[in-house]
Amino acid sequence: MRRNLVSLSAFALFCAASAAPAWADGAVYAMTNALNHNEVKVYHRASDGNLTLVQTIATGGGGSGLQLAGIDSLGSAGSIQIDPDYRLLFVVNTESAKENNGAGPYNSDCRQGTITSFRVGSDGTLSFADRVFSGGLFPNSLTVKKISNDGKGNADGKQHDQGAENTDLVYVLNAGGPQVPICNTSSRIAGRPNITGFTVNRGGQFRVVDSAQPIDPGGSDACTAASSAGFSGLTKAPAADFQCGLNPPSFPRSPAQVRFTPDGNRLVVTVKATNTIYVFPVGENGRAGNPTTTHASGLPGFFGLTFDQQGHLLVTELFGSAASIPMGSAGAVSSFTIASDGNLSPISPHVPDGGTAACWIALDPIDGQYAYAYVANNLSDTISSYSVGALHGILMPLSQNAVTFTSGAGPNDLAIAREGGASFLYAVAAGSGRVAAFRITANGSLIEIAGGTPGDLPNTSAQGLAAF
Repeated sequence: MRRNLVSLSAFALFCAASAAPAWADGAVYAMTNALNHNEVKVYHRASDGNLTLVQTIATGGGGSGLQLAGIDSLGSAGSIQIDPDYRLLFVVNTESAKENNGAGPYNSDCRQGTITSFRVGSDGTLSFADRVFSGGLFPNSLTVKKISNDGKGNADGKQHDQGAENTDLVYVLNAGGPQVPICNTSSRIAGRPNITGFTVNRGGQFRVVDSAQPIDPGGSDACTAASSAGFSGLTKAPAADFQCGLNPPSFPRSPAQVRFTPDGNRLVVTVKATNTIYVFPVGENGRAGNPTTTHASGLPGFFGLTFDQQGHLLVTELFGSAASIPMGSAGAVSSFTIASDGNLSPISPHVPDGGTAACWIALDPIDGQYAYAYVANNLSDTISSYSVGALHGILMPLSQNAVTFTSGAGPNDLAIAREGGASFLYAVAAGSGRVAAFRITANGSLIEIAGGTPGDLPNTSAQGLAAF
C-alpha cells in the first residue's frame, strides 16, 4: 500500500555563511546531528586537502543529539550521501526529540523521522531542495544510486509531473521501533525497523517508491543479553532490559548501515544485535525484494560496510570475536563474496584491527593490484589500515595505529576524496568537534594535514560525512 509521505519543504531553512567563489577542487560535508536543529557544515576542499568552512545550512529537521550515545550518536554509518554526479546531497533527521525538548520517558517518542535533500552548487555550497518523512523511526543511514530515464516512466513504474525526470534512487534505513503496538498500524511498517525507497528528480524532490522491507533487529532476549554482558558501560540504557529501544533505538540492537552494491542491483544492510547481513535484490522498478540473510555467531558485531573494485563486501565487526562486551582491542574486519542469490561466502574472516569499537570503513580504490581500507575505532581513538587484494578481496593488516588521536576524540564517520593522483581521508572526531584531514601516501600510511577544522562541529553529537 502506498505511503502518503508528506513533503515538508514549505518553510525557510537557509542559514549560511557567505558563499565562496566557484572553485575547481572539491567539498566535504559534515552533519552536526544537533537535537532540535540539525545542520550541515560545508567545507571547501583545496587541491592539497586543506579544508575551509564556507557554509552552515539547516536541514529543517532535528537530529538525535546525545540521546543514544556520546561520540557515536547515530549508531550507524552513511548518514550523509552525495549522488554520483555531485549534484544532490542527502541527510537524515532522526526527529527523535520529544516536543518537550527530549524530556520524559526515553522510549515513548513515536514521531517519524525525515530525510532532507540539497542541491549542490558549482562551488560545492548547498541550497535546500526537499524534506520528507522517512517511512519509519530514527533514520540513521542512506544510500543512493543514479537511475536512467528513457522518457517512458520512472523507477517506480509511474508517470510523474514533478517538472524534471528522476535522476536518483535513494533508500533510507529506519533503525528505530521494536514493533511496539503504540507505533504500529495495521497497514504499514513505519513502527518497525525497515528500509524505504524514494526516487528523486533533478530538482531534489522526493517521491516514495512502493517498496518497504522490514528489518528484524532481534527479540528482547538480544537486549537482555547485551545488558547482562555489560554493554550499558558504552551507551545510555533506557531501562535495565533496554526495553529494546524505540526512538531512539537501543544501540546494540539497531541496524547500522544500508548500501547499494556497486552494480546497483542489490542493497546490503548490517544489523548489530543479531550479527546479520541482509542482501535485498532491487528490481528495475526500484523496488527491493525479499532478502537473503547471513548470520554469524557471537555478540553484536556487524556495523559499517563498503565494497572493493571487484564488488567484494568489506564489513567491520564492532567487537570481533570477543567473548564479552565491552571488550577492548577486539575490533575486526571481514571480507565476503556475494553470490547471485545473495548468499555470502567468507574470503578473509575476522581480521583483527587492534582497536575498540571498529565501526566505520572507507576504501581508497587506488590503481594497481590492491586498495587501502581504513577503519575508525571509536573507543580507542585510532584509525587502522588494511590492504585489499584487487582481484580476490583478501585483507592484509597494514597498521593497527595508522592514526592515534588524542584521548576522547571519538573518531566516527570517514570519507575519501581524490584530486588527480592524490587521495585524502577525512574523519569526524566527534569528541573534539572537528573534521580531521589526512593525506594518503603511496604506501597507504596517513599524514595529517595541519589545522583540520577545530571548533566547527558540536562536540560529541556530530556524525555523518561525505566528500568529493
